[in-house]
Amino acid sequence: MAEATETKRSLFSALAAMGRDKSLAAMLLLGLGAGLPYAVLTGTLNAWFTEENVDVSTIGVLSWIGLAYAFKFLWSPALHRSRLPFFDKLGQRRGWMLGFQVVIMLAMGTLTMADPGSQLGLITLMALLGVVASASQDIVIDAWRIEVAKDEDHLNSLSALYQLGYRVSGFLGGFLALILAARIGWSFTFALLTLMMVFAIIGVLIAPESRPDGNDDADEGVTLGAGLPTLTRRAALGVVVLGWGWALWMLGAFMAATILADEPPNARNFIRGYGPLIVFATVILPAIISAVLLWLEGRSKAPVELDHSPAGRVADTLHRFILEPLMDIIGRLKWAAPLVLLLILSYRFTDLVWGSFAYPFYLGTNYGAMAYTMDDVAVASKFVGVIMTIAGVGLGGLALKAFGRMSCLIAGAIMAAATNLLFWDLTTGATYVGGFLSFTRLDDFMALFQINERLGWLVAAIAGENLAVGFASVVFVAYLSAIVNPRYAAVQYALMASLTMLIGTLGRGALGELIEERGFAYVFILTALLGLVAVAASIGEALRTRFAPEKPAAGSADSGAS
Repeated sequence: MAEATETKRSLFSALAAMGRDKSLAAMLLLGLGAGLPYAVLTGTLNAWFTEENVDVSTIGVLSWIGLAYAFKFLWSPALHRSRLPFFDKLGQRRGWMLGFQVVIMLAMGTLTMADPGSQLGLITLMALLGVVASASQDIVIDAWRIEVAKDEDHLNSLSALYQLGYRVSGFLGGFLALILAARIGWSFTFALLTLMMVFAIIGVLIAPESRPDGNDDADEGVTLGAGLPTLTRRAALGVVVLGWGWALWMLGAFMAATILADEPPNARNFIRGYGPLIVFATVILPAIISAVLLWLEGRSKAPVELDHSPAGRVADTLHRFILEPLMDIIGRLKWAAPLVLLLILSYRFTDLVWGSFAYPFYLGTNYGAMAYTMDDVAVASKFVGVIMTIAGVGLGGLALKAFGRMSCLIAGAIMAAATNLLFWDLTTGATYVGGFLSFTRLDDFMALFQINERLGWLVAAIAGENLAVGFASVVFVAYLSAIVNPRYAAVQYALMASLTMLIGTLGRGALGELIEERGFAYVFILTALLGLVAVAASIGEALRTRFAPEKPAAGSADSGAS
């Protein structure tokens, strides 16, 4: 709660100081440029596909391009010290920002001239290009924000303005885009959204460069694993990189086959056959290797001479960014690591797995979808929904202070699972949602705003789900922050945040086919039941932290998760 309060305080002071500090104004514009491609390419694009009658299962598979945000930490070392040719006069960070923004504008601009009916492959390729550039831009913006901060208060102000810009861009890329598309068509809408990226370019141009290329070398070399033979560390790193590479190749090949093949492969069969292997290669295998390296290092007697050649320095950098954070967290959690991993993988599953099918459910006419208009969805999802998400975040912050982190974690998991049943109720006539609105007289209140009974059902369901998502999000962030070692904060948080997306994103292809076979009503009950996994994991983690022995103070290398 202290962090949430400090963020609000920082936001007000930052807005007042923007005229005096160019970095604050730049941060607001860069936040806008970071959130806009995410909102358009992973959300609004699905509304366009739905209007153009693209199969729900295809939409589910194409949503896998969002995995770029989950895997972006893998190429972050490549951007850590390098410069982008041609743009390098702007400096290391700003040069990369501008380069990625040009790619994003190219990708989004292509949508203005494309037709989903005959050019789905081109659209997917451009969307993938834009998402990769957007995820890469996030890496550079995060680095710039940390490096340009003068002190902790300045960093809080920058972070608050970044969040404000990101949320505004979600409103523009969602609510405004749907309103415009219903009136001027998708081509002109995408053109306007592309032009909005000019604000991000202005942000780059007015932003001060953070630090010269000669960043200090204090973080060079290996810490965890330094006592192991070089060959052992290199072999472990090679296995992990190969595992991630194989997983990405398999996902990419399946997406290409889905788009290009005359008879697209079956998503459910792919997930059934390769899904467990992908999870093993990207999550379980690195964890096992990290545990083995910790065990071997514990048996080592003396430090081993490191390889200081250029290739060795690259390998050490990759080791430091990929294996060291995992080794640290597994070393601290020990036997509790599988429980924590299960919690991280499952906690956001219920909202992440069905998020790509929200527009098909709201706008579509098949499989028990609701056939609302674009304006209806814009009001319910992108206006009321955004407000309720913010309300959920505020409620979560208050609850954390009043009831503690673990109680709120359990409550958030229950709420996230239960609110899936609100949408199931819509598919069966809104008996419970409609009854609630009538009992509370909220239906009369909505009528004052020209919201009819049927639209009121959608508003209520989305409001309930977004309140739960906002609540669950803030308490989950608090939990993840508690198990991060400050020494590896950026990498460990990025890794764990990435894992929260993995299962939900991989499950979308199979879920799309389930919707086509069994309908939305069945799927909402299924996702609510699957949400009980996170509830059980939250209860288990609460019991573990309650009865765990006292840990050293937070911030030490040995600090625990409680």
